[in-house]
Amino acid sequence: KCKYGKTLYFTLTIIIEIKEKIMTKDVVVSLKGLQLAPDEQSDAVEVIAPGEYYIRNDKHYVLFEEIMEGENNTSKNMLKFNKDCLEFTRKGPMSVHMIFEKGKKNLTYYYTPFGSIQIGIDATGIEVSETDDEITAEVKYALDVNYEYVGDCHITIAVRKKGMAVNIA
Repeated sequence: KCKYGKTLYFTLTIIIEIKEKIMTKDVVVSLKGLQLAPDEQSDAVEVIAPGEYYIRNDKHYVLFEEIMEGENNTSKNMLKFNKDCLEFTRKGPMSVHMIFEKGKKNLTYYYTPFGSIQIGIDATGIEVSETDDEITAEVKYALDVNYEYVGDCHITIAVRKKGMAVNIA
């Protein structure tokens, strides 16, 4: 979601339901995020879509398509993460490749039909935990647009066995 002007709102939380205790390919992805912008109301984003999950070289991958609000076109999205890094790639009418690494600021461009916007991502924390039934990850970061700070954000990812209660905080 993008607002033009002083701020860019882009955060997400991912909830993924898994069919079996062992990680499977077919999943449901629920994205929800929150940005806490100074002097403005918090902005939340949520999307639910079917997707695919797999693990390769100790990294978790989630692939899913998303229909953009007010558009007929879809975006192809990929999440790749482990305990040290989370990457989010979106390809479609609005495209971006965001990299979240604790203690490192990464710059990228958010491409929209109206032009591109430079964004900076300064991850302040990444936590990943795994149990038999669930993988969770949380990323906290500061977001800037064209070198101007716009707010603190967080991403929470939960990969869950299908049938488990989905609890999005």
